Amino acid sequence: MRICAKETEMTDSRTVEIVRRFEAPPSEVFAAWTQPGRVASWYGPEGWEAPADRITIEARAGGRWQLTMIAGEREMTIGYEILEIDEPHLLVMRSDPMPGMDDPTVVRVELSEDGAGTLLTLTDGPLPAAGRDPAAAGWAGALDKLGRVLGG
Repeated sequence: MRICAKETEMTDSRTVEIVRRFEAPPSEVFAAWTQPGRVASWYGPEGWEAPADRITIEARAGGRWQLTMIAGEREMTIGYEILEIDEPHLLVMRSDPMPGMDDPTVVRVELSEDGAGTLLTLTDGPLPAAGRDPAAAGWAGALDKLGRVLGG
């Protein structure tokens, strides 16, 4: 089922998959996911920001990837355990418990060369039925911002 302009697709009823192309090499896209200052430039849906001083990333298997997003008076902290990392091609993370979610999700970010750019494939799941569409919209918005930062 397609839910968002030609790049977001539900691969099953509980998983979101988004494929995007960026006009930057995999090393730059990977750095945008693993360096706090760079994550701060794009992470979060439209209307939210993630200040660099509220981001902690230990870029290693077993490390933490955590940040606090802010929108006006609202704050939301999210965290992940890094399960797998293969610079500059793969980042796999398992979420901490989140409100309304019985189980953690696994976010997988795969990066591959595509000419002079990078093809990013992001999957996130399993998600509860009520959380699937908001997660897809949140990731799509964040990747829109990443596209403006990187190009593509």
